[in-house]
Amino acid sequence: MKAYYKTDIGSVREKNEDTIYYDNSGDFVIAIVADGMGGHRSGEIASRLAVETAADYFNRNIGKFMEMPMEFLRDIFMSSSTRVFDAASTEPECEGMGTTMTMILANRKTGKLYIGNIGDSRTYIVKNGEILQVTEDHSLVNEMFKKGQITKDELLIHPKRNVLTKSLGTFKDIEPDFYIEELDDIENIILCSDGLTNYVNSSEIKDIVKNNEGEEVVEKLVNEANARGGSDNISVIVINN
Repeated sequence: MKAYYKTDIGSVREKNEDTIYYDNSGDFVIAIVADGMGGHRSGEIASRLAVETAADYFNRNIGKFMEMPMEFLRDIFMSSSTRVFDAASTEPECEGMGTTMTMILANRKTGKLYIGNIGDSRTYIVKNGEILQVTEDHSLVNEMFKKGQITKDELLIHPKRNVLTKSLGTFKDIEPDFYIEELDDIENIILCSDGLTNYVNSSEIKDIVKNNEGEEVVEKLVNEANARGGSDNISVIVINN
């Protein structure tokens, strides 16, 4: 598995509150995108704490991943959320902070891909030439769309499109979503923050991934989001299977 990744401040923001992580350790692959939120620097702190905790847990407990992968993935999310929640509860400058987190763990020995998600960062897979959004956005507008209260077009421009219904670290108890996929069928795995998907749709993402190579893939994705407004930080990891 070869990966290319980039995080960019965008065209408007004064700081980058996204954090990304990728590690390819032999038979195992871990990738994370987190998009922090909160006043002052707290969004940046939230995403960094979440990703650092997740990566550390993965590296210290790799044996459990081999034995109980889904429980292992859940434990990672709980550990990261507790770390962010505790910091938000004890440090005044961090009050109210939280973060999204979308994450993949791949076991090439078993051919399984495990995906966890909370918030509105996304994980896509490309197989048989088609792109599939695996994760579901935990956002107010997505809930409204599912209830038939707004259309897909209205969802994209709704003034409350950035309001999350779930995030990591905002509350003590969290309910992430988890998924399992077969690695054999997958051509590409894409993790990204909403700074990309607010401007570049899934079909366009697939075309850029398929029609470019190497670092050029993530450069073009980020450049396209910036060219269309770049109002948020933009982060993307593209993994070729």
